Amino acid sequence: MTPANSIPVSWLQPLPEGYKIPIWRWILLPATALMLKRQKGVWRNGTLHLDSDKLRFEQARLVKSAQGVPGWSIPLGHISGISFTPGTLSERLELSTRDTQIRFMTVRAEPFVDRLRAAVAA
Repeated sequence: MTPANSIPVSWLQPLPEGYKIPIWRWILLPATALMLKRQKGVWRNGTLHLDSDKLRFEQARLVKSAQGVPGWSIPLGHISGISFTPGTLSERLELSTRDTQIRFMTVRAEPFVDRLRAAVAA
């Protein structure tokens, strides 16, 4: 069996610099507002794909849209660090680039992370 080059993940999309959580959110959705404040971002479900020259994130399609599914990619050469932390129910994958830290939550991703580390080292 060939290992998959894609895994389901939740990407922590950081809040824009200077973003203030609106008061209405604290009143109507206090649990959501607390998570926004604690995590400093919004979790986006999707798939992480390891291609031959880049790592790609595609957000899961929740509603059909004319714009398509949001996503991004990073050339493998721009990844300077990979941190993988197993947990009880989920695992944390953190990538460092020269500009930013990118955080993911996933499950059973160790074989994928091993392939990612090998691809970045090559």
